[in-house]
Amino acid sequence: MKRMVSLRRAVAAGAAATIAGGLVTGVVVYHAVHPSGQAGEIYDVLRQADSISQKYFVGEDYDTDDLINGALTGYAQGLGDRWTSYMTPEYYQSYRESSADSTVGIGVTVSYLENDDGTHYLYVNTVATDSPAQKAGIGCYDKITAINGKRIDDFGSYDKAVAAVRGKAGGVVQLGIHQYATNQDVTLSVTRAEYEQIHVTSRMLDNQIGYIRIEKFADNTDEQFDAAVKEIQKQGAASLLFDLRNNPGGQLTALVNCLDTLLPEGKIISLKDKAGKTEEYTSDANAVDLPMAVLVNADSYSAAEFFAAALQEYGKATIVGEKTVGKGYSQQGFELSNGGCLNISTHCYYTPKGVRLIGKGVTPDKQADLSDEKKEHFYVLRDSEDDQLQAAISVLKK
Repeated sequence: MKRMVSLRRAVAAGAAATIAGGLVTGVVVYHAVHPSGQAGEIYDVLRQADSISQKYFVGEDYDTDDLINGALTGYAQGLGDRWTSYMTPEYYQSYRESSADSTVGIGVTVSYLENDDGTHYLYVNTVATDSPAQKAGIGCYDKITAINGKRIDDFGSYDKAVAAVRGKAGGVVQLGIHQYATNQDVTLSVTRAEYEQIHVTSRMLDNQIGYIRIEKFADNTDEQFDAAVKEIQKQGAASLLFDLRNNPGGQLTALVNCLDTLLPEGKIISLKDKAGKTEEYTSDANAVDLPMAVLVNADSYSAAEFFAAALQEYGKATIVGEKTVGKGYSQQGFELSNGGCLNISTHCYYTPKGVRLIGKGVTPDKQADLSDEKKEHFYVLRDSEDDQLQAAISVLKK
């Protein structure tokens, strides 16, 4: 039975500059009270540090927001959990937008990378289908070197550079681009617009295999997934191939509903919180009955891993590719008074058979690798060049 697990309380969640490995169970607005005990000790030390700096610091003027963001980033890192993080207000705004059904922007995800000379650029990882960026001619692996005539380093940080690209619908942003396809430097004008977030795409392979790629598990992923599965079956698919390579995870609701479409009646996932309270989610008896394979790699995280693990444990699919990272926690976002968000691990989660994936990951039934060069150009590989895809096709054709 499809069920809606509340992933929002007071604010929405999502990610434009995607948080890798997130299985998000919720976002709440948190109002703190004066702490005591260990928390009080942390609070007092921070107050002491601030008092000392206010009284004695003789360096140049600093930005209070930068100070707060730096302190909170250090706090999250100090917890010693690689999945817990602090999002600055700018990053959090992007995070909230990317998993919504639609958003305003240009439609790219980017990484902040460094040239040999120490300068920085925004590296285009993905371009959304029918987005303003795609229509303007921006492609995967392009480098954004300037925004409205300013070099990336002139913005002072990744967050501020990304914020300069975003804006209101109808606004125009001028981007200096080094194009991957042509190896040329160009300037492109991109008009920001509202566009639908497409997280699931599908097509037929060899007129018999229904190929469905899931980019991440976002607000509308389950609806897009359900539509893709139905459409690909109408086209005569004799088997299904799900591609979750480079999928960073996402929201619990989307994961549960996608698996419910594929699994027979039984357990889908269970979660346990700090107090030991357990939540369990189950599927109904309605399930797609076709041979299946799932593609994963070392950059398949969290919900993507669990998708593969559940189908593997039920004997519903052959897993092809590389061993996954092994993330066994889900996160909850707590919105802070400065507009940022502390995204913290709050639940351990378990496969249908009660297995924790933390540190273990999902081991593929059929190992298949890509060369480093092909990994670097993953999003522009032809089907014939994609060794992992070809391995999965071979499994389904047997």
